[in-house]
Amino acid sequence: MVAVAPAKYPPQVYSPPSAPLRKTKPSHLTEIRPLSSSDTPLWLKSLGVLKWGTGLGSVAILASLLPLYGWSALCQYQWGQSYRQLEQLKQQERELLAAQQSQRYQVAEQIERQPQGLVRQGPQQVVFIPEKPATLGASATVTLAQVAPAPKRAVSY
Repeated sequence: MVAVAPAKYPPQVYSPPSAPLRKTKPSHLTEIRPLSSSDTPLWLKSLGVLKWGTGLGSVAILASLLPLYGWSALCQYQWGQSYRQLEQLKQQERELLAAQQSQRYQVAEQIERQPQGLVRQGPQQVVFIPEKPATLGASATVTLAQVAPAPKRAVSY
């Protein structure tokens, strides 16, 4: 035999829709009503406004930072290209200097092997020309400095 506990609450009877619902509500249930806008506390309204404002501010900051980020990325890219171009120019300069020194060395070696009458430049071989007199029409005399004969020695650069 099974014992059935007595129901804590009496069974509810369905009433037709013509009957008011409030009358059928059991007395132990509390009614939950949505809060009206006038019932919302001020601190809760201010938090909602703050939430909306911070979201809008975040979107505005993000929108303003995107072009700045793009500009900085573009500057880095252009700087990298310019740096590579500068390095290429430096490499070309070094190659040209090396080629120039190589040619000078080859010319110096060739002159040492076959001097061909070339003489190293010195102060004795320089011709000094005096300044022209300031008078117009007068005949100017030009004197040449005495040129010493070139010494016979090996030429090297």
